[in-house]
Amino acid sequence: MRRLSRGATRQVLRSSRSVWDRVLAVLDRFGLDDHAVLLFFGAVIGVAAGGGVVLFYRVIDLSYEVFFRWPEQVLPQLPRLLYRPLTTALAITAAWWTWRRLGRGQDGMTVPDVQLAVMRRRGRIHSRRAAGRTLASAMTIGGGGSAGSEGPVAVLGATLGSLISRLFQFPAERTRVFVGAGAAAGISAAFNAPLAGAFFALEEILGSFHAAHFAPVVVASVAGAILSRAVFGNHPAFLVPEDYSYQNTIEVALFFPLLGVLCAVVSVLFVRWHFAIGARAAAWRERHPRAEVLQPIAAGLLVGGMVVASRGQLVGTGHLSIPLEGFTHTAWWALLLLAVGKILATSVTLQGGGSGGLFTPSLFVGGAVGASMGVLIRTFIPSLPIAVEAYALVGMGAVVAATPGAPPTAILLVFEITGDYAIVPPLMVAVVICQLLARRFERDDLYSGWLRRRGVALPSHAAPSPSPPAPLSS
Repeated sequence: MRRLSRGATRQVLRSSRSVWDRVLAVLDRFGLDDHAVLLFFGAVIGVAAGGGVVLFYRVIDLSYEVFFRWPEQVLPQLPRLLYRPLTTALAITAAWWTWRRLGRGQDGMTVPDVQLAVMRRRGRIHSRRAAGRTLASAMTIGGGGSAGSEGPVAVLGATLGSLISRLFQFPAERTRVFVGAGAAAGISAAFNAPLAGAFFALEEILGSFHAAHFAPVVVASVAGAILSRAVFGNHPAFLVPEDYSYQNTIEVALFFPLLGVLCAVVSVLFVRWHFAIGARAAAWRERHPRAEVLQPIAAGLLVGGMVVASRGQLVGTGHLSIPLEGFTHTAWWALLLLAVGKILATSVTLQGGGSGGLFTPSLFVGGAVGASMGVLIRTFIPSLPIAVEAYALVGMGAVVAATPGAPPTAILLVFEITGDYAIVPPLMVAVVICQLLARRFERDDLYSGWLRRRGVALPSHAAPSPSPPAPLSS
């Protein structure tokens, strides 16, 4: 069977090579250069990644129907406190089993693993494992686990970029660029934010803003956003209130810098608690290898209980859910509890056997922390017209800058979500302060920490220096 599979793969590669030779001949006839071809394939990868995001969201919806809608219909008399932890445990266990089967016991298929593929593996990403991680993530998210969709869609897009590049036998340097283009399209389609998607790929995946990388990545990001808008509509990833502007200079000079300090403290706690829980989970698995299945069950029960206690605010309905308007009517201490709860629920979900991303939970944590400070100021200085939503949005950007370690992406994402230039100055102040303080007291972010704990050090996430453009036919 394996020989048959390898033979079929070789046949596909030979066929693709023949098709590619014909494509080159046609392109030469029209006088198109290498850069035009790169832009064309960037668009193709963007459309493919955008379609992958649409399919991924459909699987999340299906998972939500199976794990929550169906039990609500079958068990309408039972309170959620009884069955929701059980369904979440079932979802995380199903995700753990799926990844165990398709991933074959390997670790990876995360954003840091894509960085590693660009740096060390010539842009090669294992398609089957990526499919397994995507399916496991859909089960986790749709089944009530606390995880984000941005990591899976970035990996899915990067995998499609790698697959298309290798299918047409592009050289390794082009494959790396197409991996970044696919990741950009995935983020762009998920958040309806083409600028943030492109800068995420350049900053985090490729580690370079070189001109040779810029054009295909941007084209892919735009293509992914266009397809996403055609399916889901042209609106922000989550609801943003219409009126949230700040009114006083003292806010930019004092309160938003203080918010940056608070977000730095929370970001350091997020990183340390996440890896501490991971270390404890790994130690337990080593001591009890035959009872490994108990870990995702326990993780699901714990997370499900936390979700019930938060009245569903920690996970929403399977997709990105940051209730900014609800934050404005919540006590400041309750918002801090929500932030801490989100950190713990996310860490338990992902370290206990579930799959998913860390970017979206960081947005939630930052939003809750920022709203907490806004409510606190409004409570003790009622004479100031404080817009709590502004503090929530700035807090989102600050925590994302420090936890996944992506400051430009964080600034652009909040700007694209709001479409408001006025939010940029306080956002930049808080992001810079948060990033500098967080790295002062904790050298790792969530991405670099994953790599370092596996004995890998990528200096500034930098990819190899771009080489001169290789011939497309090489």
